Amino acid sequence: MIKKFMFTIATVFVFSLFYFTYSFALSPSSDSIYEGIDVSNWQGFINYNEVKNSGIQVVYIKSSQGSNITDPYFMTNYQNAKDNGLYVGFYHFLTARNTAEAIKEAEYFCSVISGTSPDCKLAMDFENFGNLTLEQINEISSVFLEKVRELTGKELIIYTDAFNARDTFSRSLANTYPLWIAEYDVETPSNDVNWNVWTRISIQ
Repeated sequence: MIKKFMFTIATVFVFSLFYFTYSFALSPSSDSIYEGIDVSNWQGFINYNEVKNSGIQVVYIKSSQGSNITDPYFMTNYQNAKDNGLYVGFYHFLTARNTAEAIKEAEYFCSVISGTSPDCKLAMDFENFGNLTLEQINEISSVFLEKVRELTGKELIIYTDAFNARDTFSRSLANTYPLWIAEYDVETPSNDVNWNVWTRISIQ
């Protein structure tokens, strides 16, 4: 099953800086909203002509996981999405248990996506925390995100659900990186999080 999401588009400049608009409800950071899907090997082969014709405009593609796993459909998804004129973003499934592993995963993520041309901010998907403390989770996240930005020069977003956006990821991270919130079957995401607006993705 392909998960759908809504993206807000703030500017026409790729990887533009994120900013917060302060309000009492969690709202999109722009009035322009694009419909998108996120995909991985779990969906198998995807007919992107059908995806395009369905009205989808943005595809977030899983590129990698850990420090040595490349999604087997990564390049196929990337090339076919691009060939059909869709905007493309990449996400990495983070499994690090310390900052050294976070750096290795950042380097691996960057190596996997090298030579490609994403249209959207790169995304960190960190959801399996094991026995990590909140401090460790946030430190690992920060190190990973900073290293990817250092190596690519591109901006990043954090993908997480409403619970972890409130109780796990810190306000420090929220003040630095946009939120791609996973909250299904709702018109407006929960406002009980450490962010003030939900994801703004910049499209070229």
